[in-house]
Amino acid sequence: MSEFLHVSLRSRDRDLTSDWYQKNLGFEERRRGTTGIGTQTAILELPGNKTYIEVSDRVKLGKDFEIPEGAIVLQFTVADLGQAYQRLQQNGAKILEGGSDAGYILVQDADGYEVEIVPGEPGKFSSFGIRVADLDKSARFYVDHLGFREVRRGTSVRGERIAVLELPGNATSLTLRQAPSADGPLGIPENLMHMAFPVSDMNRFRQEMTQRGVDVDPDGERMSWVLDPDGYELEMIERRQG
Repeated sequence: MSEFLHVSLRSRDRDLTSDWYQKNLGFEERRRGTTGIGTQTAILELPGNKTYIEVSDRVKLGKDFEIPEGAIVLQFTVADLGQAYQRLQQNGAKILEGGSDAGYILVQDADGYEVEIVPGEPGKFSSFGIRVADLDKSARFYVDHLGFREVRRGTSVRGERIAVLELPGNATSLTLRQAPSADGPLGIPENLMHMAFPVSDMNRFRQEMTQRGVDVDPDGERMSWVLDPDGYELEMIERRQG
């Protein structure tokens, strides 16, 4: 594993979601389309970042769905937190907590996903965070099976135990977050989100995962699905070299 391709988020309205990320965080919509079953999608990229966001409104499933509290947190860095706060206010964004003096801003995007904005290198999609029930178990899964390396452990500004995982050469990290009150399974809804990663040989990947006791759900010749310990969906896509 060498690349964190994208995160896919179920949206209530593709156009509203795309507009929110463009005007509040500087994303650019690269392309959009409609699948054979009517799902409307859009690819959103933050200039200079490899990992992108795919939004998908899943029309046939409806607009009403729940996002478990703290289940997903997208983190971005800005040069000036005060300016970012003013922009969010001017755009009518739903600010949950924090501010320029707090050192972070927590806001909801157009669909209700949590977005954390912190000071740092401007215009960086710095982390995709997921809430986990067992920090050690989840960290081992991503390190042992997907090639991540754990680079840091600590406590977030909101008191969560975190483990930051990276794939070499990728600017966007994966942050595992265990809330102090976390107890038992999280109950992640199916089709809410997924993360996508490439593999060079799908047959070999399937064989290796099966030997390790990891369930793999084939989806055609060059795609498979895997669930992490908390039920987050991972899309594995074959990308042959040469």
